[in-house]
Amino acid sequence: MADDKDKDKDKDKKAEEKKRPGSLAENAATSYGLEGHVATQQDPRVSELRRAEDKTQQKKIESKRSESKMELKPESKPESKQSSPPRTPSHNTPPMIATPTGSRRPDEKSSRLVVQEPPPPSAETPPLPVETKSKKEAGVNKTTNTDISFDPSKEFACKTTNTAGKMYSEDEEEAKPVEPVAAPPPKPPHSSKLDLDDIFAFAVALVRKAGDFALASNHAKDRLSYTTKEHERDLNTSTDNEIEEMMIKEINEKYPNHKIIAEEEVSRSETGQVKLTTEPTWIIDPIDGTMNFVHHFPYYCISVALLVDKATAFGIIFNPALQEFYTARKFQGARLNDEPIHTSAQMELKDAMILQEYSSGVDECRTNAALQNASRLIKKAHALRSIGSSAMGLAMVASGVADAFYFFGLHVWDMAAGNLLVSEAGGTVMDPSGGPVDLMSRRVLAAATQPLADQLSAELTQNYPKPRDDESRVVPPTEPATKDFNEQTQFSDSSLSLSSSDRSRK
Repeated sequence: MADDKDKDKDKDKKAEEKKRPGSLAENAATSYGLEGHVATQQDPRVSELRRAEDKTQQKKIESKRSESKMELKPESKPESKQSSPPRTPSHNTPPMIATPTGSRRPDEKSSRLVVQEPPPPSAETPPLPVETKSKKEAGVNKTTNTDISFDPSKEFACKTTNTAGKMYSEDEEEAKPVEPVAAPPPKPPHSSKLDLDDIFAFAVALVRKAGDFALASNHAKDRLSYTTKEHERDLNTSTDNEIEEMMIKEINEKYPNHKIIAEEEVSRSETGQVKLTTEPTWIIDPIDGTMNFVHHFPYYCISVALLVDKATAFGIIFNPALQEFYTARKFQGARLNDEPIHTSAQMELKDAMILQEYSSGVDECRTNAALQNASRLIKKAHALRSIGSSAMGLAMVASGVADAFYFFGLHVWDMAAGNLLVSEAGGTVMDPSGGPVDLMSRRVLAAATQPLADQLSAELTQNYPKPRDDESRVVPPTEPATKDFNEQTQFSDSSLSLSSSDRSRK
């Protein structure tokens, strides 16, 4: 009878629990107006209901314990309270009872606590997704659907909810479309950075082409026709003009930003003034030794040099009649027909062969200086020679077949390439008075060694051609008086201080 009473009491208690709001049989979302939706287990309101259930269950456990103690027989010992459930349940352990919310409650027939798992997913009740709570979910309210199944046509669809169930805060901006990156501007056809290897290879091919043209033009047996420029012995042929025009055209096409200083072009200009800048500059003499070329004397050549920052980067001299191709690059040595060359290393003037040029009566003062120098050197040097081409004279010093060369009255295109040839072959290039060489001064002295250069300089009567290459020749200035430093006893101190114009007035 007592057992029947206990069963009736249990039935009454279960009926009362079902009637209570928030009981285990009730959907936790119903009390909060979320009909038709399943609340997530991360919803804070569900946690509140769980805490209320835990308190109710704790009270039931305590009441069960008190009733079981009253029904125990005197000889039986009360069951000891276990602090934690056993690690491995036995076959006598009561089955686990699941609640809709997956909460913990004790088995009704035992005082032992049982961990209750959530029910398995079914077709009627979809599984509750477990989501990680983040800062973006802090704004969840009753008007936000927490179910991942979302219908964007509903009225409560807004910016804070998307069809994937992911929520955004109001202050977040919508993703903007990525604008296409504009294509980089095309590179200029010619880079500002110099590739000297490429330029040198181009120059070699260009000079060989010019040499072949000059050689073909010089094969005629009769003397070639020519015109004069500044005086009757300053010759110009059609070959000079054609070679120069061809070279200028090809350089401009290949390197349009480069500057060009060419003999015939400067001669035809109004002032005849050379303007040298720091830009890459080509120095061209289409035929050096035009007088020799007209007479078929085989000492003429094409001379080309490239200056960068007013310093010679490379020089090329080609004698097509003798098929001698000289090249030199800064800090890379000098070559003749692609074989390394060196100066003769001669150090004594008495054993040296000296090359010099005469001005052919162009300027009386300059001619007198040349005759005085020849008269003196023929007694002190081993030999004197004149070949009629300044560029070839410098190339011959570089190759060692001559020991020294000097000249007053040449131009920048006559010596730009040859100066580098001599210095790269181990020789010395300087001003005839002993200072550093000046490409615009129209004066040069080249020797196999420094001692030989010093001895030769000490024997020379100095002459300073006017105008310089960087000066205008519209009004030719008066040539300065010639000074023979070896015969200074013939001049008084007062006479040395007078200029040529002062003496002419006397």
